[in-house]
Amino acid sequence: MRDLLDDDLAELFPVRPADDVRLARLREQLFAEKPKRRTRNWVGIAAAAVVVVLIAGLVTFLRPGRVDTQVAEMPIAPATTLAEAAALLEVTRAPRGKYRHITYETWQTITGQLLPDKSVGAAQVQFITEVWLPSAKGQPVHITRRTTDRQRAIAGVAEAPVVGANKVYKEPALWSTLCPTTPCHETSLLDPLSLNPQETLGSASAALLSPFTTHDKKASLYRQLAAIPGMRYENGAVSVDGSKISFTIDPKTGEIVGSEERRLTASELLPAGTVMLSVTVTYEWTDQRP
Repeated sequence: MRDLLDDDLAELFPVRPADDVRLARLREQLFAEKPKRRTRNWVGIAAAAVVVVLIAGLVTFLRPGRVDTQVAEMPIAPATTLAEAAALLEVTRAPRGKYRHITYETWQTITGQLLPDKSVGAAQVQFITEVWLPSAKGQPVHITRRTTDRQRAIAGVAEAPVVGANKVYKEPALWSTLCPTTPCHETSLLDPLSLNPQETLGSASAALLSPFTTHDKKASLYRQLAAIPGMRYENGAVSVDGSKISFTIDPKTGEIVGSEERRLTASELLPAGTVMLSVTVTYEWTDQRP
């Protein structure tokens, strides 16, 4: 190798005799030194990667587990009309649990004259109805109904002791459909809506409140109601002049969340406008049922 190098250098650069000693030393140094090994940068990169993995694992281990079955959804513009509320109901939403738990909190006005002791006056009493509607087919539906023994006064009306021993009152019927297992279908949907604006909401009440009315059927009802002359939708409140029934829709979901029935004319005990029945409806998903 040295001979070849000497020959190549001699051809390119003639060497004077005086330079022989210096060149000989350079050649010895060139072939005597070992090339320095380059620093391996990948060692540092690998070490950094190990640190990142360890930190990520520690964060995952320390992060509290989520047990909430609610899933975040993209925000949707609130409905400003019944037609838009219908469109919200038709948005496909996957079940978030084994059961749709629907709770109805009802306050019903009862006059003392209807009780065995003919008490003078009236009051509102509370009922709770809960429905566990399975998301799977062929599963049993579970419904509980109970009174809470809570009573509240009616503004401007003498309060009668309608809650307590020997008091007899009947829980209001919000719908009439019986549904032992899923799938369920609300039978009142077979009855046509009244075309009389003052009676339309009343004729739709059972179907709107029923837990067995599917979203597509309820959306169809909304569109039918929107076609009734004088029907109003104001920030979720659905009403029409002359009707004793009104409803409240959640503008963000299109679901029915409330209902009211008011007395149109005065009676001996109750003034016109008295709330005879009010219903608040809440919804949630759960994997458990009683």
